[in-house]
Amino acid sequence: MTPLCPVAHAAPSPDPGLLGVHLFAGVGSGLLLALAVAALGQRGSRSYLLVVLALGALLARTVVSGLAMFGPLDAGAHHFAEHALDAMLATFLLGAIYYARSAAPSAPEKPL
Repeated sequence: MTPLCPVAHAAPSPDPGLLGVHLFAGVGSGLLLALAVAALGQRGSRSYLLVVLALGALLARTVVSGLAMFGPLDAGAHHFAEHALDAMLATFLLGAIYYARSAAPSAPEKPL
């Protein structure tokens, strides 16, 4: 098996600008997740749960990137984890859309 070519990633020593972007992304993702959890508490439907899981994957993606930036996560694991989280995010969102659209328009969604 041929080894993978090294991919250009952020340097392990964090750049202040890159650190600021990660901080902004983490705070934004966390705020969106908190709002989604509050909406899930009010609605309690399966589609809202799937949106919460998708936003949780978005926050986890920022955490994985931060771990790679500070060094505990190597480039290969970082790359794999981000692709896996992207796939999870897309799957949860597509599931939420499908579930919300497949419910009868006159009948509200069943709570969890």
